[in-house]
Amino acid sequence: MSYNHENLIVGCGNILYGDDGFGPEVIRYIREHNIEFEGDTIAIDGATSAPHYIFTLPQDKWKNIIIIDIASLDEKAGTIRVLDIDQVGEEDRYMDVHGLSATYPLHELSDKLNIKLVVIQPESLPQEMEIGLSKTLEDKIPQTIDKTMEVLNSMLSE
Repeated sequence: MSYNHENLIVGCGNILYGDDGFGPEVIRYIREHNIEFEGDTIAIDGATSAPHYIFTLPQDKWKNIIIIDIASLDEKAGTIRVLDIDQVGEEDRYMDVHGLSATYPLHELSDKLNIKLVVIQPESLPQEMEIGLSKTLEDKIPQTIDKTMEVLNSMLSE
């Protein structure tokens, strides 16, 4: 799959751990329902490897990146927020299983690209493997896609 598009929508997360798989499930829904976005845009299932295999290999053509993921917002499960990359501070960066910051490459790219995060408060994250989203997050997929379209259209008009 080529990532040489102007706009990337990347669903991040681990489908083996319940609500953590929200980002990839949104991308799956987009593909299954043939949802199209404005501009030269691609929807990518970044799973857990996006920070290391996508964002560390930027393309000259890239202009906008939208990340879809979960976040601890200390709000009601299913709450959707749009964040700028600079709202995710150094101390807030989460670490992956290898101890690497999952947002580090994005902070490096933010000088050259527009980056937004469409995040949702998970209902729960299981300690053991558990495939499948909570009903709360599953029901929020269409609303998340609408919010992502709104964010992309805003980025395209800048």
